[in-house]
Amino acid sequence: MRTYTENLMTTNGLTLATGMGRNGIGTAHAAGAARMVKHAKNVALFLAAPFIGLAYLLAFPVIGFGLLAWVAAKAVMKNEKARPVALALAAPFIGLAFVTVGPVLGLVALAWYGGKAAMKG
Repeated sequence: MRTYTENLMTTNGLTLATGMGRNGIGTAHAAGAARMVKHAKNVALFLAAPFIGLAYLLAFPVIGFGLLAWVAAKAVMKNEKARPVALALAAPFIGLAFVTVGPVLGLVALAWYGGKAAMKG
């Protein structure tokens, strides 16, 4: 044995010289657990990477067309002659959005106020 290890063993006892603390949990175990958690995160990210890439691949065209439509709509709304035509073309889609989203928002509002009333009473 090396002199340093022998001094540790005679001064602090065998448990501290072997890497075990007073509570019985060694630093080697904590380091091994940390390595295992890091390894598990890396494996999980490796397995999830194709799905994350697929989500980006599917989202980019939608976001691009949405941005293009947004910029075009802003440009059309500045033109006084094209604005009424654009609003007339957009009216059915705006109405459809209200008809689709309206009942859902109404149910959410009803649940919200009902939940608040139930919490008070």
